[in-house]
Amino acid sequence: MSGAAPRVAMLVANGVAGDSRVQKIAWSMAAAGYDVTLVGRAPGTEQVRYRLGAADVVLVPVPKTVSGYEGARLRGGDRAKRLRPGYRDARAGLAARDAATARRLRSTAAAQVRHWLAANPAADELMATLGRGPVGGAAHLVVGNALGLVDQYGGWRWFNPWFADLELALAPVVASLEPDLIHAHDFHMVGIGARLAATLSTPERPVRWIYDAHEYLRGIEVPARTDVRLQMRRRMLIGVEREYIGRADAVVTVSEGIASKLAEDHRLGARPHVILNAPVIKPSTAERTLRGDCGLGEEVPLLLYSGGMSPRRGVSTAIEALDELPGVHLALIAREDDPDVAALRRRAEDRKVADRLHVVPYVPVDQVVPYISSATIGLIPILHLPNHELSLITKYFEYLHAALPIVTSDVREMAAETRRLGVGEVFAAGDAGSLAEMVRKVLRTPQKYRAVYAGKDDPRPGSSWAGQAAKLDALYRAVLGREPGAARPAGELELVPLPVSGSGQPAPTR
Repeated sequence: MSGAAPRVAMLVANGVAGDSRVQKIAWSMAAAGYDVTLVGRAPGTEQVRYRLGAADVVLVPVPKTVSGYEGARLRGGDRAKRLRPGYRDARAGLAARDAATARRLRSTAAAQVRHWLAANPAADELMATLGRGPVGGAAHLVVGNALGLVDQYGGWRWFNPWFADLELALAPVVASLEPDLIHAHDFHMVGIGARLAATLSTPERPVRWIYDAHEYLRGIEVPARTDVRLQMRRRMLIGVEREYIGRADAVVTVSEGIASKLAEDHRLGARPHVILNAPVIKPSTAERTLRGDCGLGEEVPLLLYSGGMSPRRGVSTAIEALDELPGVHLALIAREDDPDVAALRRRAEDRKVADRLHVVPYVPVDQVVPYISSATIGLIPILHLPNHELSLITKYFEYLHAALPIVTSDVREMAAETRRLGVGEVFAAGDAGSLAEMVRKVLRTPQKYRAVYAGKDDPRPGSSWAGQAAKLDALYRAVLGREPGAARPAGELELVPLPVSGSGQPAPTR
């Protein structure tokens, strides 16, 4: 890596593809003069590398070092014995990072014990024998559950060994990057980012870190009181965010509503900075259009929904509305591996509207706006959840920049913004009849809504990605207390696989 530019390690718990916010931030900050490596999770057992403009992307395999042993503990036997040495060393490393971020004496004491056990395998084997098998394993589980249930941070250390696996896999890669700044994306990474920053910091060279809250975590799931498993999961995820968010050098998020809630919930000393999920706007020479991929002429009304297809997104409401919208087609832009698409197709078949449903794959992030501009209406059918009420989601800004009339459900932020701008209509979430009514209203006078984009109140200039990237660049400078290196050509906003060398490893690019 270049010695002149500040080194930035961005952490994300997914495979990067399809995560437009993560891609845009890495791409933009690399172009702004930071030496950026985006570290994510590989889909298999081999490391994968890409270039993303001027940024590096490394996807790391995540072995089940901790979760595998915990799963074998109750059964005992040879498999548990084989897994124990790796588990023992892993727990020692995790305990050391606990101690580095500790505000409790017991974390330091636990780290000393784990370190001693790692250095004394015979003693560790005695401990392991007492804590595995049908009796010992069950006793360990009971004790762990009890500790987790009383833990003020939701018991994530006991209940989620996957966090430990992820941290163990990413830690050596991040350490090798010698970052000046860690940008931890989403709640999966808030604890890992904090712990790695603390471990890698020295008095002479502190490692700063930023937490990027993509969603309002308390509002993602509100399970029924009788659903104990989901209640525990929610408590655990909220707990890890609560433990570490206040230690970040800065917090950023995606909307003013979420910024207010985070500041209030966690009593933050500074209000989170808002970096909107705005689209990248650039001239396009692409010949593909959404309408063309659907095989439809210009005269056919085409509704569009782009994004995740899980039930809480309300896409089934749009499919049901097709019953009341003869001649109207619906396009869904979805990940090719989205597990919810099959159920939506079946619903369309059951309602005899499958011939008017089109599912097309994602396009590169910087091609989305020109690609979707041939649609007639952009839909946002999401259901009422606390997180949805506070969000201005990526697709909302993509629809704006494609100059589409918007029909959105009555979730708070997007309904208010749609009414304020005059670019569309609002329907009752989950109500197919209400959605169909608002679609018919827009189809009667589409020019009324499109005219807003041609007038003096055009909302697009203030919501492009370029302005958001400039705000993030300024925040990086403030947190680091130094300037970036020389700006570089941005390159394409596209994941480009790196060639593999003769050794089977990706060939270095710099």
